[in-house]
Amino acid sequence: MTDSVERGGRHGEMAFQPPRYETLEAWERRAAWLREHLLAVQGLWPLPDREPVRATFTGRLEGDGYTVENVYLESWPGFYCTGNLYRPGRGAGPFPGVLHPHGHWSRGRLEDQPLGSIRARCIAMARLGMVSFAYDMVGYNDSLQVPHHRFASFRGALWGISPMALQTWNSIRAVDFLQSLPDVDPQRIGCTGASGGGTQTFLLAAVDERVRVAAPVNMISAHFQGGCVCENLPGLRIDTSNVEIGALMAPRPLLLVSATGDWTTNTPTVEYPAIRAIYDLYGAGDRVAWAQVDAPHNYNAASRAHVYRWFCRWLLGDESPADASSTRGAERPFAAHGDEELRVFPTGQLPAGAATGADLVALLERAARHRLLRMVPTGADELAGLRLVARRRLEHVLGTRAVDPKEVSAEAGEEERSDGWSRLLLTIARAGDGQGVPGTLYTPVEAGGRGALLLHGAGRQGLDDAYGDPGGLVAGLLAAGYSVLGVDVLGVGAARPASPRRDDDWFWATFNPSLLGERVRDVLTAVAYLRGVAPGGVAVVGLSGAGPWALLATAVDDGIAAVCADAGAMRFDVDDAFLGEGFAPALRAYGDLQVTPALVAPRPLLLANTARRFPCTWGEAAYRLLGARDAMLERANPLDDDEILAWLRAAMERDG
Repeated sequence: MTDSVERGGRHGEMAFQPPRYETLEAWERRAAWLREHLLAVQGLWPLPDREPVRATFTGRLEGDGYTVENVYLESWPGFYCTGNLYRPGRGAGPFPGVLHPHGHWSRGRLEDQPLGSIRARCIAMARLGMVSFAYDMVGYNDSLQVPHHRFASFRGALWGISPMALQTWNSIRAVDFLQSLPDVDPQRIGCTGASGGGTQTFLLAAVDERVRVAAPVNMISAHFQGGCVCENLPGLRIDTSNVEIGALMAPRPLLLVSATGDWTTNTPTVEYPAIRAIYDLYGAGDRVAWAQVDAPHNYNAASRAHVYRWFCRWLLGDESPADASSTRGAERPFAAHGDEELRVFPTGQLPAGAATGADLVALLERAARHRLLRMVPTGADELAGLRLVARRRLEHVLGTRAVDPKEVSAEAGEEERSDGWSRLLLTIARAGDGQGVPGTLYTPVEAGGRGALLLHGAGRQGLDDAYGDPGGLVAGLLAAGYSVLGVDVLGVGAARPASPRRDDDWFWATFNPSLLGERVRDVLTAVAYLRGVAPGGVAVVGLSGAGPWALLATAVDDGIAAVCADAGAMRFDVDDAFLGEGFAPALRAYGDLQVTPALVAPRPLLLANTARRFPCTWGEAAYRLLGARDAMLERANPLDDDEILAWLRAAMERDG
């Protein structure tokens, strides 16, 4: 978990120690969270509504013992999943259906060479009695709507727009497509692919339990997590790795096919035993197996032979068809159709209404906005649902959660006493943390039991006067009997990362929480500590750039009594404020700061320095539905210390 890893120290080619779970209950609790997390960081949780499958067939070819059709289906309105559907040449079905994501072969789904052939395995499975759908990764072959496969941007990720998210959604819709076919048994769906296609296989199987059998080939490794942007996404693996994600297939049948010449060389001794331990919790050890071939990175005939037997066993109930008399088992020679014959859009002409490039990004962003606006609550039940979903989304994309005071401790440093108050330097940490939160605790001689956490964009020094004494706001709170805590969140003041951060690197961001997430986490840690010091209630005040941290922390932590946040005259009509230090994956798709008032309600909330730019739709709806409309205040201008003190006094008395 994140708590036990030194912050900023994870990367894609480190050796991850597969976690162990002692009970099925513990694993299933973790598995439920992890499935949710995988979708959340892609902007796909909860899953968006799905329209009925609209598939268009553009060509049909006959082969020896199979047919192949060119097909596209509208996965999003205006966005298409493209591929070839291979059907058995005999029998009426219903047959099992198998998805074949292709991986990073130069010819995509049309690849046919000794190290890997998508055509060979689709044809072989069709001949064995399984309908096979080979579909394009985004940017390959007929997936012409994106400029290239390896497109990725943090701006797009704010809206859930990324190669991984598009491919995951295409895979989910590909399952819908197979299940919609009259000759496919919807209860017998499988998936297999190698390399990048292996990543798609185990990610799909992790989040979609309709996949009943899976065989990711040459991919699940404890020391390599994938080398393409389509296999990595900010926030995806901040406290997990492919081994644990692969184990989400349990207890459904899973075959791990590996090679001696790539990063799966340790599968028999490392990855398989770790995943087998999860299957054993279900008493389903016979449903997971491994096979290894002596070859470089591949999905060659030897690897495919293992997969054919596995799929025949679990989808057909009989392995023997895969061992038919032939030098290559289930495979026998086939006359290859030309690439152009198998193309869905051979001339490059897309369907009417298909968006490309920047227009596609704009279309997908509009769709995300539409889904978001549909969640503005109009009744009590809708509000309850929104609050549950929105809080869990924030926990996932920020990579943090609220904690109990028992989960934190403080190491005391220098103490200073003055007339009427004392000042204690602290380092506050969660259990197992590699790095604490530097803090300064001011305690009045006559403490009233209430506490205030003050956050400033410049850190603790922004709370002091020119002489290093408590500034006006701190002094006023002390005079009112508050215990006051100021902290330096990560990257501010004395809080420096233990190792260099590379927040602008897509791959690094896959394994480490965003800087925004780390800062909110530090705020929540400080709140937990102060709650133990001030049992009468804790308020949070965010000033000079710290307003977003205060809002997000209060949205996640119900135990905060009131919040005052300086919005810094932020603009919400552009993404700029949510890039760089304000970034978290899918944050804009999930309502960014706009949704936080709905989670803060009905607690007292003061939004200051909004310049009338802060969209209050969510907050006004929530406070109205909870009968607390006057507890939310908005001020266009910055507030001075006296105004904050007056509001805080009234807010805490209201809470009390």
